[in-house]
Amino acid sequence: MAVVSTHNFVGLTLDVNMFTGHYTMGGDPGRDFFVSPGDPLFYLHHGMIDKVWWIWQLLDQETRTGAQGISGTNTFLNQPPSEQTTLDSPQNIGHAATSTYKMRDLMRTTEGPFCYIYV
Repeated sequence: MAVVSTHNFVGLTLDVNMFTGHYTMGGDPGRDFFVSPGDPLFYLHHGMIDKVWWIWQLLDQETRTGAQGISGTNTFLNQPPSEQTTLDSPQNIGHAATSTYKMRDLMRTTEGPFCYIYV
């Protein structure tokens, strides 16, 4: 029997739910992954994933917003292959910002470029 840590379980759950949403927006399970932002439901989907992630972080904020709260590489599905993400890894968030941030600046919703909480 395999043991799944809380960290891995949450990551796996978020990964599966996020990808499922991207591929099924608009009612077509074969949709193009990159077209999903054209569907208004995409924003509700991502808002909920963000809220679940935020709640999970609050359960152990010091650990889950620090180095132990990061898992994976710097590229989507490690394609192309890249190094493991660290708190110092640069993150380009595209059109959402005009500058590049370190991962440490993006780990909390109330610090860095963000300023929001969920109620």
